[in-house]
Formats: sequence, C-alpha cells, structure tokens
Amino acid sequence: IGSEQLADGKIGILNLMVACKLAGSNGEARRLVQQGGVFVNDEKVADHTFQVTEEMLREGVKIRKGKKVFHKAVLA
Repeated sequence: IGSEQLADGKIGILNLMVACKLAGSNGEARRLVQQGGVFVNDEKVADHTFQVTEEMLREGVKIRKGKKVFHKAVLA
C-alpha cells in the first residue's frame, strides 16, 4: 500500500480490501464485514468503519477473508 492512499495516517478497511483485491468494490467489502467474514491480525472486524493505521501497516497487517484467503498489507 502506498502512503498516498492513506488519509491522516489511516485507511478504512473497505478501501484497504479493494486496494488489496480482496473485494471488487466497497459494497462487496462492506457485505463481507457485516457477515463476519473479515479478520485483521486474527481479530474479527465487527464494524465497516474500522481504520488501519500507518503504524500497523509498517509492521504488516494480515487480512483474512473467509477461511482460506489471506493477504498481507504493508506500507511501501
């Protein structure tokens, strides 16, 4: 993820999922979150307004969609 995609040092989970190609659109990403199928660093994302911070991205953020699809997002 490039630093230009961050707003105030944060990026929303919906935008992050679309940027990582885990979802085709924000609507699809929102449905996945509402249905309980999205995890960040092995913790369930309960709200579609969840924000991933720049510090989290520097360390690397593990995003899981469903049971078998994993991506790692890092700040480039």
